[in-house]
Amino acid sequence: MRPEFGRADAGPNKKKTTVVFLGLILLIAITAGAVSVSLMKCAGSLRRSYHTIVLGDKNYVEGRFRVQGHGTSLLSNGRLAGFTTLRSSDCVNVIVLAEDQGSPEQAKEEMEKRIRGASKVVEQVSLFDPHGETIGQRAILLVQEQPGIEIVAQHKNDAKLLVIGSTSLAHALAYEKLIQNGYRIDRDGYFVSQSNNLAPGS
Repeated sequence: MRPEFGRADAGPNKKKTTVVFLGLILLIAITAGAVSVSLMKCAGSLRRSYHTIVLGDKNYVEGRFRVQGHGTSLLSNGRLAGFTTLRSSDCVNVIVLAEDQGSPEQAKEEMEKRIRGASKVVEQVSLFDPHGETIGQRAILLVQEQPGIEIVAQHKNDAKLLVIGSTSLAHALAYEKLIQNGYRIDRDGYFVSQSNNLAPGS
């Protein structure tokens, strides 16, 4: 009779392989569940992850925004700010505020205060009318408070400070451009560019 070698180790090795295999199945199931939940909340998150992580496009924006809510809030100066919250089709939030500062002079002062207090001034430019006359100023700011990015604009004769905030500079700029160039509402309730006839759901 030939001796049988290695039989004593077969049991523990088989158990170890089984445990590893079950662990991999569990990890796959958890990952699949997380992806499913993410897709249920916002289907565009997967597309955004693909473009930003796989393709390395940090400025990827789908360019469609849907209103989530609106209302008014009380400012520290005792006046009111109207706000609208929006969400892009690739799952990034944007908030738009019109802050009543009381007078054009106070609005300009608040604008300058925000510029001084920003962590970084990405851009600061003057605003001009079609005749080349200066009518106000605009700045892109990185701020410590949420949401982190602010596009702030102030017009000479306006007591309001206009603010677009987001965690994504690309999305804040995309929404600003959408409003400036004109928009329509597609059948899914998203704001889209008037010239974007090929937008998903249009």
